[in-house]
Amino acid sequence: MRDYRQLTQEEIEVLERNSCWAENWDQVKVADTFKPYGFHRVVFYGDIRLGSFDKQVEVTKGFTKHAGINDATLRNVTVGDNCLIEKIGNFINNYTIGDDCYISNISTMETTEGATFGEGHLVSVLNEMGDGNVILFHDLNSQLAAFMVKHFRDKVLKDNITRLINEEIRFTLPERGTIGNDQYEGDYQYRHQGRL
Repeated sequence: MRDYRQLTQEEIEVLERNSCWAENWDQVKVADTFKPYGFHRVVFYGDIRLGSFDKQVEVTKGFTKHAGINDATLRNVTVGDNCLIEKIGNFINNYTIGDDCYISNISTMETTEGATFGEGHLVSVLNEMGDGNVILFHDLNSQLAAFMVKHFRDKVLKDNITRLINEEIRFTLPERGTIGNDQYEGDYQYRHQGRL
């Protein structure tokens, strides 16, 4: 787990001069090596964690921009090191964003309560009738999928497997969406809410 610190008064002043605003500056925590100069027109709500923004980000072959956040509203978001986030039309809400990510020109990126990220969906495998026979979840492996396919017609067994998987999903469901390291997201609306 990474350590974060409070913003200094000087850093807050730089952010405010760059048209940034926070609902509560005390809830914006930063990495030790954080520098506020790459932030312009950013609004912060809730718990915010920001990494370091020291590098250039290649946005297309031969064209780089400095890492930072421009024209965005963030709520309950953690941003890793050396990301470039810009032109967020609406907001990013309840997300953990990894290192070296480029997120540009999107409307909304949100995780809402009850989002399952595809877990719990019933899909049809080797079944020409189209009835679902495999339940997707994070611990699914080939052996369990083969077992589900083989015993699909056993209603009692299928109901018990479904109940166990749904309990596992409920206990392990993350509160936030996650974008891993080195990702590009752009030019669309990206939203996780309810069941996908």
